[in-house]
Amino acid sequence: MKRRDWLILGIILLASLALFLLRPRAGGTGDTAANLRITVPGQTYELVALNEEREIVIEQEDGSRNVVEIFPGGFRMKESNCANQDCVLQGDVTVDNIGERVLANEVICLPHRLVLELVTAAGDPVEAAP
Repeated sequence: MKRRDWLILGIILLASLALFLLRPRAGGTGDTAANLRITVPGQTYELVALNEEREIVIEQEDGSRNVVEIFPGGFRMKESNCANQDCVLQGDVTVDNIGERVLANEVICLPHRLVLELVTAAGDPVEAAP
């Protein structure tokens, strides 16, 4: 191979590497960082960045109580005083597993009318990669 052939091959490899590193990812980084939107009957209770470990206790006037555990990149319903505990059994929600979950990016406590939803910084639902 001639010197010019090696130069062309090098340019193609560098361009391929650049495209690979700059490709969009599910849930992405930067502007599409994941957040948790907590909604109680008809209103947004809180919008929380998923960048640290913490717990949020949600107590409603009717005695409904839920504890949400937040960890970097995801969340789960840790406790609830509802009778069926379906919300606790729904497990973790992360950017990586929303394509495998039945409720995708949400955890719902139907008796308490509480919705936990994985959203972008702009408030749009995070969707699974195709």
